[in-house]
Amino acid sequence: MIQIENLTKVFIHKPIFENYQAQFEAQKVCLEAPNGLGKSTLFTLIAGIDRAYKGTILYDGSLIESPQTKVALASDAIAYPEFLTARQLLSMTQKSWQCTFPEALIEMLQFTPFLDTSYAALSSGNQKKLQLINALMRQTPYMILDEPSAALDHQSLKKLLTYLHSYQGQLLISCHEPAPFWDIGFVSQPLFAS
Repeated sequence: MIQIENLTKVFIHKPIFENYQAQFEAQKVCLEAPNGLGKSTLFTLIAGIDRAYKGTILYDGSLIESPQTKVALASDAIAYPEFLTARQLLSMTQKSWQCTFPEALIEMLQFTPFLDTSYAALSSGNQKKLQLINALMRQTPYMILDEPSAALDHQSLKKLLTYLHSYQGQLLISCHEPAPFWDIGFVSQPLFAS
């Protein structure tokens, strides 16, 4: 469970969150809100990528000094070096986090032909696949997928849903078309309680 207490996040004098409170208790949560209200920002805070905030984020009731060791994030908010190939990016993740090279995930998402393509030259759909592979390969207890179905072809989405159905950790996603995720046990939760 992820619990957020008294979170305040400001961008250039504009508060995105002000004393925000939330609990994500279900194993599979689809966070819902219109664009521009802070879902992606919240995800980077939970994942420990953005540490410029006030408040507390608890993971199963505990503070974690380095959330990136327990939380993986697939998001357009993460800037990848555009000149590196997909294989180089995945190899860096493998070495940094001491995980196995994700052959099965690459095959599952039919990404093999694109391993030696630079990130900048990948289509938006293949950039999304690389983001997903890069996060999923870490097998962290908390997985955050920001718009995981965006730009994915139908076959890749079906395979991703099958994979996520059996994922053992807590999954937190945002999605504009969440219906396929309901079938594998995701529950809807609004970003802001009404």
